[in-house]
Amino acid sequence: MSQSENCSFHDVDELMKTVQLAVHIPTFLLGLLLNLLAIRGFSSFLKKRWPCYAATSIYMINLAVFDLLLVLSLPFKMALSHVKAPLLSFCTLVECFYFISMYGSIFTICFISLDRFLAIRYPLLVSHLRSPRKTFGICCAIWVLVWVGSTPIYSFHGKVEDYRCFHNMSDGTWSAKVFFPLEVFGFLLPMSIMGFCSYRNICILVARRDHTQDWGQQKACIWTIAASLAVFVVSFLPVHLSFLLQFLVRNGFIVECRAKKNIILFLQLSMCFSNINCCLDVFCYYFVIKEFRTDMMAHQPPRAQLVLQDTMTTMAKGRKLCLEEGNLGLNSTADTSS
Repeated sequence: MSQSENCSFHDVDELMKTVQLAVHIPTFLLGLLLNLLAIRGFSSFLKKRWPCYAATSIYMINLAVFDLLLVLSLPFKMALSHVKAPLLSFCTLVECFYFISMYGSIFTICFISLDRFLAIRYPLLVSHLRSPRKTFGICCAIWVLVWVGSTPIYSFHGKVEDYRCFHNMSDGTWSAKVFFPLEVFGFLLPMSIMGFCSYRNICILVARRDHTQDWGQQKACIWTIAASLAVFVVSFLPVHLSFLLQFLVRNGFIVECRAKKNIILFLQLSMCFSNINCCLDVFCYYFVIKEFRTDMMAHQPPRAQLVLQDTMTTMAKGRKLCLEEGNLGLNSTADTSS
């Protein structure tokens, strides 16, 4: 997001002020509400101690926390993109929160997809691996990974005096040793894992359609997998493609001014709209909760059976009470005759 002497990006910055206001304000309000509700909803599943839902609930809470962190960073990102931060350290902190939340979401979604694939493909083998403690440990490892991976952010602006957050980044930020590990391990590898797992999951579930009695539950699972994959691709593919194009610009492979301006516009637009991911994840939450409820309904006895059980229990209690009263009466008669 640099500005050369012969190519001004002022008109792009002015346009993005309007776009950010139109996108970030509703994203902040909706994202704050939806993610707080998601944390509350999945926490209720954990409190009820349903072991079969614990692993997925912990992953979903972790994803909602990352999304919430992104939401809380949006007002600062929007303001500091256009005015100079009072301290460079404060600017770095906001950038850390923003990128940590982005890549934390990527890794969490990747592990959710991998966990679901192992559970569907090897249910007996991984049943002991999906304990709440181990899932919580994986989520903690994701936090450590993204925090350690955020160290290049501390040198985003180098020794630049006229800095702005998310702008005027140093040449070292766009060096090959920083860019390629970010692209490969931060996006391409998670996307490949998620794409493979999602494809295999859907194929396995569809193949079981004629050999299972709980197709409603498996259909809900298919919708969950498809929604997660769609949200992932729509949210993160454009922004990482724009990172690649900007890498080519900053390393001298693209020098034409109009191309630079188009790439800068694409980069800022893709980053702006990728923030909507914190609201789009609600579709994943919806289908997961729907899957939970479908599974619970499938394992509940029919209403008629519940009524019959309740009637039989009541009748049994009535017989027991009559027998106790009869025995009491016989005992009383025996006492009187004696």
